[in-house]
Amino acid sequence: MVSGTEGADSAIKFARKWGIKVKGIKPTEALVLGVSDNYHGVASGVWPIMNDMGQASGMSAPFPSLFLSLPSVSIIVQLLTLETIDYGITNDNLRNSHPDTGKLLRYGSVEDFEEVLAAHHHRVAAVIMECIHGKKPTFEEELSFAIGVRKLCKKYNILFIADEVRMGCGKTGRFLCSDWMGPENKPDMVIMGKSITAGAYPASYIMGKAEVMDLIGGYEAVATFGMAPQAIAATRAALSVMDSEKLVERAKWIDAVWKEETKPWNYPCVEYITNRGADLGIFLNETDDGRITGRKFGMLCYHKGLLCYPDGNRIRLGVALNITEQEFRKGLAILKEALEEIGDYDEINTGPPMRGIRPSM
Repeated sequence: MVSGTEGADSAIKFARKWGIKVKGIKPTEALVLGVSDNYHGVASGVWPIMNDMGQASGMSAPFPSLFLSLPSVSIIVQLLTLETIDYGITNDNLRNSHPDTGKLLRYGSVEDFEEVLAAHHHRVAAVIMECIHGKKPTFEEELSFAIGVRKLCKKYNILFIADEVRMGCGKTGRFLCSDWMGPENKPDMVIMGKSITAGAYPASYIMGKAEVMDLIGGYEAVATFGMAPQAIAATRAALSVMDSEKLVERAKWIDAVWKEETKPWNYPCVEYITNRGADLGIFLNETDDGRITGRKFGMLCYHKGLLCYPDGNRIRLGVALNITEQEFRKGLAILKEALEEIGDYDEINTGPPMRGIRPSM
């Protein structure tokens, strides 16, 4: 495949075929479940399995206050809303909610999956998830959840698909983030992309058990540039560098330095600080008056020479595994300085607001 989205879409397709051919699920009933707040891409074949960003139901207007203060323009706003974010993409057989109640299957809640699988295990072909997500305060919470869902899948003969496009390839301190779950909880299928080529060429891969992958027929999984020589060469080169430069071990070093440096950080604007290897996160206590926001913090860091990704109240940093110690410590110093100063600024221009609904990632 070329993109992570294609990888996730194809893995779901393969899982459905396994459910029909091997598990004996009726084609019209074959169900693949996702998890809330996970991201798998926005192609129409995989979008329904994610939180509703407007792909399914149509969201409320992005500026609801206009309905109160300027009723004369409410029709314009309503039309703009429907035009920009409602796509009418739904699929009852691909969802991250309970089929009976519509309740989201929450990331971190094994109980939600115990409930839905107890009722619908006979028609569930697979569960797809980002095993390690990086949003919970502790790594242990996420690991316990992933293992809990994996065990339920084994109990009910359901495929467990690990989407490792974002968190795989050494970032967490092991080559696959699902490796932390132990060999006894190994996924049935794994999707990889992005860093698998070190960003040199777009490529994604699906690895799976023979009983699943051997079902795939000719022309049932194609990608125009999926087997391009450049993609294969970039993948081989990236993996070779990872081995020769011991970059998985480097992720563990980044983890240790991050924990050591951030442990004494005690600022009112910080809710908690966490990380998964080289995937780092600072969660802010955002204020209603706009004085403390993720976007404002991100822009302050930008002006100081550091790029980070404000994801709501989460400041996400994906550190290159080959970063030098000098560069890493310089970035840490900028983060600390920004945390100390952010409350001193009345306003920092963060640009126009993003249109549509921000996906949970």
